[in-house]
Amino acid sequence: MTSTRPAPLAFPLPTGPLLAASIIGPLGTGVLWLVIGGLVFSLSSGLTGLGSGVIVAVVGLGCDLLVRPWKSRPATSWMNLWILHSALRVTGSIGLVILLYFATSPDPATLLFSYLLCFLVGLAWQTTVWIGPMRKAGIPATREQEPE
Repeated sequence: MTSTRPAPLAFPLPTGPLLAASIIGPLGTGVLWLVIGGLVFSLSSGLTGLGSGVIVAVVGLGCDLLVRPWKSRPATSWMNLWILHSALRVTGSIGLVILLYFATSPDPATLLFSYLLCFLVGLAWQTTVWIGPMRKAGIPATREQEPE
């Protein structure tokens, strides 16, 4: 018995907004941390936040380029790449933050919270960019069961 399944809808991700989310979100948060932390606490506290923002932005940009968002793919492929992209962003940025910690010995709490803030801002912005094309394509949230 043959199935008459429609061909999967292929689409690219919006590359410009995705790169902006990877760079502007974390880096902007790092700059805000530099200004606020540098004025309220100390320059080293502010620089720690800026370093976290740079790390998250660089790793996010690298992961974006790795998945090639300009290439048309079916939604299922994008979902699998999103998992890979997120895992690489988390492990890569945490690894570099650990290296930053051992290289410069900043205050651990400042490093942790600045990293988390930069990472979460980037994650929230990137998530909206990733799901936008899937919503526009009208892809259902659940799969239909095939009759046996």
